[in-house]
Amino acid sequence: MESIRDLTIVLHWKCILFGNITTHPALLWPVSPHHMKTFSLRAIRARIAFVIPLLAFCPVTNVTAASPTTLAISIRTLSSPYQVMYKVGAEAYAKQVGLPLDVLTTEANSQKGLTDIKAEVARTGANVAFYIDPNDAADAVPIAKTLESAGVYFVTWWSKPADVKVWDYPHWIAHISFDGVAAGTYTATELFKTFKDPGKGKIIALQGRLGDTPNAERWQGLQQVLSQNPGVQLVQWESAMWDRTKAYNSTKAMLVAHPDIAGVWAANDDMAMGAIQALKEAGLAGKVLVTGCDGIPEMFDAIKGGLAAATIFNDGKYQAQLGLAMSLAAKQGKLDVKSLPHERRQFEIPAVNVNRENVNQVVHDYIENTPTYDLSDFFAKWSKAIP
Repeated sequence: MESIRDLTIVLHWKCILFGNITTHPALLWPVSPHHMKTFSLRAIRARIAFVIPLLAFCPVTNVTAASPTTLAISIRTLSSPYQVMYKVGAEAYAKQVGLPLDVLTTEANSQKGLTDIKAEVARTGANVAFYIDPNDAADAVPIAKTLESAGVYFVTWWSKPADVKVWDYPHWIAHISFDGVAAGTYTATELFKTFKDPGKGKIIALQGRLGDTPNAERWQGLQQVLSQNPGVQLVQWESAMWDRTKAYNSTKAMLVAHPDIAGVWAANDDMAMGAIQALKEAGLAGKVLVTGCDGIPEMFDAIKGGLAAATIFNDGKYQAQLGLAMSLAAKQGKLDVKSLPHERRQFEIPAVNVNRENVNQVVHDYIENTPTYDLSDFFAKWSKAIP
């Protein structure tokens, strides 16, 4: 009888401490020896038969300390120096807060990206905070629906459909971007200055993925500057999908048709480097300059060496750290997402314009060293809302 009484006490207090069946009559068994005598052996057996299965509803895992939240980033690739900056920044932040980090790459495959995100949610039991650079703008909604249903907070960067609003998804904290139109405008303006006859000449252009928001915005910036410079002709362009090798092949082919160009405008630095290689082989490197965007170390070297005119430095380290810090704060209840105005849910921050005049300083500040970012104010670099 004492063993029966002990079992009942264990069950009773286990469920009081760890939940699930604290008030079930089967557990409200009198525990004193005096009360135990009032039960028949038949009644005792009946109660034990009922109580034992209830052990399954008082999970032993609740006794152990909760697993730490996992930080996760989903990015396109680690073959791009710019995308690698995401990883470096995320690793530094994970070390700072003492949490594990998982780095997921889509390898430019949208389905792989979504599948990996779902797997990460399942693996962590939804105990994860995400920073995501969607492969395509169209990927944002499937990702949002997946993480919303799992109750996982996340921040996206760069691409989403213009008609999709972050505030329609309570766990989608923010969508952030750099000003792509300003980037395309700046790089085109700097490129046209390098012509033998400034503001007059032919150019070819390399676009990224046509479904990506930053590509569309940078292209818009180029078109604006072209409209203001009627002496410049865009004679041909190709989509090189943000890829260096594709850009090399496309530039090589366009140079056959247009050997008399004065410049090459590229929507990112990887493609710009591919174009530079094609120009070298054609004997035009240094005579025909290129521009890009992102701010990878090779592009800075190209600017110093007189092979490129300008780029835009997008601080990938800061991007990853800001996204993870916001997601973790929301998960921990330190950031009330619902209280944020719409202008703080979709917004842009400024990039750094880079040319020969300031390239050495930018390299010193951001490449040779990593700034200490103040993440106490998530909106310290806010510049304007995305409508």
